[in-house]
Amino acid sequence: MSSRSQRRFMMKNWHISAIVIGIILALLGLYFVFGISSQTNRKNAECTEKTVGTITAVTKSGSDYLTDIDYTIEDIDKSMTVKAKEDLGVGNTIDIYYEPLSWSHIYIEGVSSTGKNDVLFGLGSILVGAIFITMGVLELRKRKSA
Repeated sequence: MSSRSQRRFMMKNWHISAIVIGIILALLGLYFVFGISSQTNRKNAECTEKTVGTITAVTKSGSDYLTDIDYTIEDIDKSMTVKAKEDLGVGNTIDIYYEPLSWSHIYIEGVSSTGKNDVLFGLGSILVGAIFITMGVLELRKRKSA
């Protein structure tokens, strides 16, 4: 356990830490808004071939549903498990889009993540970063005026 003087020394420059953390969060948010969201949208746009999948099982997992889907690409049977916000119903069919050359990326309308999710996370990070920066700058001004 630290003594009172050690705690006072650690808290002496907290405003600088707040500004640095705010800048890091804001930069992370900008990266998500402009970098990762466009990459996610590009990958989803490359999924041009379509197949039909059958939902074989749905399991409640917290506020989401784990959904097992069986599908076929060029006579090869495949299956996957995805998180969905709603119960898609066992036995229902769903359109699955995939990359025609590699099959490495699968996109399901309304289920797969999109760049919109990345933008929302990025904007939240920018907002929290701005709050940290504002707190640090206000404390810095207060100390300079005193």
